[in-house]
Amino acid sequence: MIDRCDAGVATWSDTGDNFVVKNVDKFAADVLPLYFKHSNFSSFARQLNFYGFRKLRSDPILTNDVDPQTSSYVRFYHDKFQRDKPELLHQIKRATKTDQQSKDEVDSLKQEVSRLKEELARATSDYERRIAELSYDVNRRISATNAEFEKLTALVQHLINAKTDGATAASAVAAAVAAAPAAARPTTTVPDLLHSLSHIAAASLQSHGAAALPQASGTKRKAEDDSSADEKKQPESSRSRLN
Repeated sequence: MIDRCDAGVATWSDTGDNFVVKNVDKFAADVLPLYFKHSNFSSFARQLNFYGFRKLRSDPILTNDVDPQTSSYVRFYHDKFQRDKPELLHQIKRATKTDQQSKDEVDSLKQEVSRLKEELARATSDYERRIAELSYDVNRRISATNAEFEKLTALVQHLINAKTDGATAASAVAAAVAAAPAAARPTTTVPDLLHSLSHIAAASLQSHGAAALPQASGTKRKAEDDSSADEKKQPESSRSRLN
């Protein structure tokens, strides 16, 4: 059929390992009825499939020097159907029911593999998303921990500085206590700074109070003497006026 067909309708490929139907409508109307009891190209293609032929892709050739009609060509391939090699034709056999079942099983396995690939891609995407979330959470916690550590370090340093200043103040208080009069010194050693200062302040007040008492007594006694002198003088002046 291919050898006798019009080359403008159907012919062998340049390499001779497949044949090309260039005009599907004309091939179905003029050629198929000569060899089959129908003129249906789809039935012809389905019968070829039963015998192991495969339809080749016929993508358009995007060049200016090639006829764009080649995009509508239909190519069929079988490794035992080749130009000038009729001795291979007896190896072309119709697929049995078992072969068809095997083909169906293969197709089913291909679909299963495709589904598994999709699930794997989805699982991988979810895994990467979860890893990203965990990484963000861990980094956030690390940052928060570092911030708390810095605050704690600053607090410890502040306490160390305060202890140093407190020790210096305690030394100053101890020196003041040593320099104060014996009456102003506390009878017991008190480590608390405020307690020591209160003792010193109380002792100082007592010291100043004791110094002020004699002075106040002398002033009061002098006032009383002056008043008595005035009383003595008053009768004398009265008596002089009477005389």
